[in-house]
Amino acid sequence: MSSKKLITLKTSNGEEFKLDEVVAVRSEVIKNIVQDVDCTSNVIPLYNVDDKTMNKIVKYWKKHSEEGVTEDQLKNFDQDFLKMSQSELFDVLLAAQSLEDKQLNEVMIQESADMIKGKQIEEIREVFGIVNDYTPIEEEEVRRENAWAFE
Repeated sequence: MSSKKLITLKTSNGEEFKLDEVVAVRSEVIKNIVQDVDCTSNVIPLYNVDDKTMNKIVKYWKKHSEEGVTEDQLKNFDQDFLKMSQSELFDVLLAAQSLEDKQLNEVMIQESADMIKGKQIEEIREVFGIVNDYTPIEEEEVRRENAWAFE
């Protein structure tokens, strides 16, 4: 009888998460570490992920690793999962990229794209907190040179 292997992940602010290996290896980074060394007695540090963000990611990983979950259940879960603040969304996106979780990364990128779909440049700047460092004359020149992008 084989027992489940537990992997311990330690966030940037020191919180530890003990996960079944099958859940943890949704991350390519963790999967590669686990293949290279025996991690059951070691802790894998996650320097770019804090505990609040990791809590969200673990929730996502566990749901998407469950057996017998239907496509509709996952779709509903994902819709609820994405109900977070803009800053939380970007934290999860950055963590998904850092952990190399392709599926979660794609979900977060799609949500980010949906946030700006159909918005004017000024609205997009506001959503992402981007400061316009062009003078009005420079901006007009860019718009004229790239008129196709503003149609």
